[in-house]
Amino acid sequence: MKRAFLFFTVLTLCLSCAVSTNAARMVQTFSTEYYQIFIPGDWVIDTSSRKDLYGSLDLGFMYSPDKTKLIEAKMNFYGEWAQVSLWSGSETLWQEYVAFLMNDLKDEEPKLLAKFSAGQYPGALIKGTNSHGSYLYGEIMINAYSYGFYFYLLNEDDTVNSNLTQEEIELFQSILETFTPAHS
Repeated sequence: MKRAFLFFTVLTLCLSCAVSTNAARMVQTFSTEYYQIFIPGDWVIDTSSRKDLYGSLDLGFMYSPDKTKLIEAKMNFYGEWAQVSLWSGSETLWQEYVAFLMNDLKDEEPKLLAKFSAGQYPGALIKGTNSHGSYLYGEIMINAYSYGFYFYLLNEDDTVNSNLTQEEIELFQSILETFTPAHS
C-alpha cells in the first residue's frame, strides 16, 4: 500500500512539473481588442501588418526567435452563424461547422486533426496544403466571429517547410487552448 501511495505521489509530482513547465513556456500575451492568447516568452510579436481586408482583419504575426515557426492571426465575420453558439450547441451543430470549414478550405486538402477547447469555446485544428506547402489552421468561432490562426514551419530562406511534426502540432494546439475572448 505504501508503495502504491509513493508511486501515485511521485506520478502526481511529475505531472504537475510537466504542466508547470508547459505553462511557464506560455508567458507572453498576444493581445487585441478582441482576444488574448499566450505564446512562448521568447517569441516576437509583429502587428505592423495589421489591416482590415474588407471583412477580414489581419491582426499580425507571432514568430519564434529563430524564425522557424510563424503564427498569423486573422479574424472574420460569418453572418450566417450569427445566431449560433457552438459551445452550447449539439454535436450535430459542431459537425455542420466542421463541414463549413472543410468546404471553405476544400482547395487546400484540409484534414481535421483535432477538436480542442479554449476554456468553454470549442475550436478546430486543421492541416492543409496550399501552393506554398503544408500549414496548420486553428479556428475558434464565437457568435459569428471567427478567430483564425495559421501556423507555418519555415526554412532558413523563409519558404514553408511542410515537414510538420507532432511536436509542432502539439505546440500550436497548446497555444490555441490559451485563447480568451476580450469580453468573457
